[in-house]
Amino acid sequence: MKAPITTELGAIATAYDYGAGEISTSGALQPGLVYETTTTDYLNFLCYHGYNTSTIEVISKDVPDGFTCPKESSVDLISNINYPSIAVFNLTGKQSKNITRTLTNVAGDGNSTYSLTIEAPSGLTITVSPTSLQFTKNSQRLSYQVIFTTTVPSLLKDVFGSIIWTNKKLKVRTPFVASSR
Repeated sequence: MKAPITTELGAIATAYDYGAGEISTSGALQPGLVYETTTTDYLNFLCYHGYNTSTIEVISKDVPDGFTCPKESSVDLISNINYPSIAVFNLTGKQSKNITRTLTNVAGDGNSTYSLTIEAPSGLTITVSPTSLQFTKNSQRLSYQVIFTTTVPSLLKDVFGSIIWTNKKLKVRTPFVASSR
C-alpha cells in the first residue's frame, strides 16, 4: 500500500512493534555473519543489573567455574553485550556512547569483504569503525565499534535505525534503538 506499517490501533509502528524485520526461512540457513553471545555475556547482563555472583549461582545452572561479576558492573554496560541488536539508553545532551560488537564469519566462503551502510534517524549521528570488514577465513571473528552521538539537546522519543554489512551475496542487518531514558 506504500504506507507506513501501523499497529492494531492505527498508530505508526516502530521496531518495538514489528521487530528486526521479515523472517526468511532460507536466509536463516546462510546468515553469513553471526553475533556469538556466550553464557558469560548473559551472566554479565545479570551482573550489570545489580545481581551479585552468589545470587547468579542460585538462579543459573550454567555458571562457569571461576565466574565472577566484573568489578565495574553498571547498567550502562548492558549495551556492550554481543547481541544482534543494539539498545542505547540514557543518551542525553550532546553526548556520545561507544558500543563494540564482534561478528563471526560463517559464510563458508573464507575470504569475504563486507561494506557498511548506516540508516540513522535525525537527531543522532552514527560513526562505525572500521567501515569495512575483511574476513580471510571461516570462523574468523572481527570487531567493530559504533559511536552514537546526539545532535540535539534531548531525544524527544526513542529513535530507530540500522547498521548493515553487505558483501556480494549477503546482507547482515543490525537494528538499533537510542533513547534519552
